[in-house]
Amino acid sequence: MAPRKNARILAANQASSAAPPLARRAAFLRAVEAISVTRRRWTTTTASQRRAIQRAANQRRSIQIAANQPPAEDPPVTNLRGTNRRGTNRRGTNRRGTNRRGTQRDTGGSAVMEASPASLPVAVPEKRMVSQIGIRRLRKEMEKMTSDPTDGCTVELVDDCIYDWKAVILGPSDTPYEGGHFELRLQFPQAYPAQPPFLMFLTKVYHCNVHNRAICVDILRSAWSPALTVEKILLSIRSLLSDPNPDSPLNCDAAELYKTDREEHDRMARLWTRRYAQPSDA
Repeated sequence: MAPRKNARILAANQASSAAPPLARRAAFLRAVEAISVTRRRWTTTTASQRRAIQRAANQRRSIQIAANQPPAEDPPVTNLRGTNRRGTNRRGTNRRGTNRRGTQRDTGGSAVMEASPASLPVAVPEKRMVSQIGIRRLRKEMEKMTSDPTDGCTVELVDDCIYDWKAVILGPSDTPYEGGHFELRLQFPQAYPAQPPFLMFLTKVYHCNVHNRAICVDILRSAWSPALTVEKILLSIRSLLSDPNPDSPLNCDAAELYKTDREEHDRMARLWTRRYAQPSDA
């Protein structure tokens, strides 16, 4: 677009043609200089306005980036696609895999959606409450079994830890395990009584349902109920010594011997009881 003529150019054009050539050239140069100064002023003003607009846009962009970034302890996952030269994501969001509201879209790929701290479930108080319930329950059971011991069962804490118990059960009478003192270890989870304890034999025992210190009893697995107590567990194990279950064995050799040669099975059970299950003061 042709530059706008100002008063100086009009004055130069209106100069007399009879003026000397040098005078006309000087008037022309002054008009060109005036146009250059006016153009420089116009350009400078526009650049400053653009810089102000750019600074405002940068501030808005920095606010958006800060709002979309995860906490400081969880560094953000950078996406190489959709980043500018500075290494920051355009507009502070990942365009791929998100919709206009900024929520994650199911793209069928391996996009990672970061949950905000407000959306994460706070489970610490619940775990603490469950732990307190388990501690009160275990203390109550320990107090009951020490003040009023169950016939043939004794318990004590290991290193004064409420979650770690040691139990001793006596071999039932009229069985190959009669006269034996069988030590067991009970370790309780913090979710007790919602979850069953872990139980194992510390004393070697020849039995269909005991192998490598592990014991196969349904009340410690599928048939567990929070209504069951340590006392009932120990009584069930004593009952299992009296009445083995060879149809669901852990020690397959003992189960096969129990089915085919009961006398030999009982002889081996009495031998192991005399060898491994005698009290330490005997």
